[in-house]
Amino acid sequence: MSEDIRRVVLVTGASSGFGRLTVEALARRGHQVYAALRDTPGRNAKAAAELAALASAEQLDLHVVELDVTDQDSADHAIDSVTSAAGRLDAVVNNAGGIFPGPVEAFTAEEAQRQFDVNVFGALRVARAALPRLREQGHGVLIQVGSISSRITIPYSGLYAASKAALGSLTEAWHHELAPFGVEAVIVDAAPYPTNIGTNAVLPADSARFGAYGEGFGRFVAELTERQTQTPGDPTAVSDAIVALVETPDGERPLRTVVAPAAQLDAVQALNTQAAETARAVSADMGVSAFLAGHPAS
Repeated sequence: MSEDIRRVVLVTGASSGFGRLTVEALARRGHQVYAALRDTPGRNAKAAAELAALASAEQLDLHVVELDVTDQDSADHAIDSVTSAAGRLDAVVNNAGGIFPGPVEAFTAEEAQRQFDVNVFGALRVARAALPRLREQGHGVLIQVGSISSRITIPYSGLYAASKAALGSLTEAWHHELAPFGVEAVIVDAAPYPTNIGTNAVLPADSARFGAYGEGFGRFVAELTERQTQTPGDPTAVSDAIVALVETPDGERPLRTVVAPAAQLDAVQALNTQAAETARAVSADMGVSAFLAGHPAS
């Protein structure tokens, strides 16, 4: 790969799932990749060793970096390490995330904070660490791994959907605010695909309130699982979309990329189109259209 299209990329939550698929795909395409994991000496020691072994076996420019998205100092240190080693940073993929499924009533405020701490504040911490460097460079992209749950909320996914909706709103703000600096912010809205996010799910601690919804929640999980078992999706569709965004020329990346089965894809894309038109209309009425990314005056 020629240097003019080779990217320096950091991917959070790279131990498994979309993150693991993404770092491997990017490295195999010749990019310089930093797989960000938390607790590399402990819980993620096996994943770190596997990635190091892969890099050695295939002679990939793939490196493991310690990064806990719930800690600002950790995010700052990781970004400093990458930019010191590589000399620049072209793309940050905020993939780290988790899911707290269940009836909203059964979760405490503290549990809700934990859901948001990773899915929302984690991305915010990493962005705060990276953006001064990207603005200084005059180029770069933040890629958020979101969910179609940011657009539609199904039962028993309220906390997760709320966190992904918040991430989507932050991304839209970054998209407009960073454009004058030559920096892009985009989001991949993914449908549910088979990864290990479900095995790491956190259920409500309030068993009494959770129990009141037990029958409905049980049927919901059974029917959702049956459908996904009958028509399993390929999670590489999401990592492929992320790789494509990394490799897209600067200034040409769409704000939202939807990765989903056909029926869901069409429905969510129609909603996104309407939302974009609404945003332009409301901004025009407020007299602030000039501040939108892509506006002739921006």
